[in-house]
Amino acid sequence: MKTKTKRFLMSLLFAAGSLVIWAQTTPRLVVWQKSGEKVYYELASQPETTFENGQLVIKCDGQATAYYQMGNVLRYTYEGVGSTDIDLQPNEHAISVSREGNTVTYRNLPAGIAVSLYSANGMLIERRTAQSGQPLTLSVQNRPSGVYIVKAGKDTIKLMKP
Repeated sequence: MKTKTKRFLMSLLFAAGSLVIWAQTTPRLVVWQKSGEKVYYELASQPETTFENGQLVIKCDGQATAYYQMGNVLRYTYEGVGSTDIDLQPNEHAISVSREGNTVTYRNLPAGIAVSLYSANGMLIERRTAQSGQPLTLSVQNRPSGVYIVKAGKDTIKLMKP
C-alpha cells in the first residue's frame, strides 16, 4: 500500500512540475479582466493588440478573435518571454520608452513610425511621426485626468493621468 501511495504521489508531483514548466516556457499574451478571469493567447498565433471604439481588440493570425470593453480590462501582459527571446540585428538599436510625470518619450524609433495618443474610449487625440535619431515625446499635461493609450507601431502602452 505504501508503494502505491508513493508512486501516486510521485506521478502527481511529476505532472504538477510538468505543468509549471509548460506555463513558464509557453510564450503567451494574457488579458486580465476585472472579473478575475484571465484569457490566454499563445504568441505562436501572433496576437495583435489594437484599440477601437473603447475596446481592446485581440487579432490572431490576421482574424479578429476577441473584443474587450476597456472598462472590463484590468491589464494585459506577456508571460514566458525572456530577454533571450529578442534577437536584435547588429545595426539595430533597442527602442526605449520612458515615462516622466505626464510625458512618455520614445528613443530609437525607426524614422516614419507613427506614434498616436488615444483617449480610453479609443478617440485619436494626437499623432506624430518619428524622425531618424530624434526622441519623440507625447504629453498629457494639459489634458483631463484619466486613462490614455499610446501606440507606436505595434506596441501599445497605457498612461494614467491622476
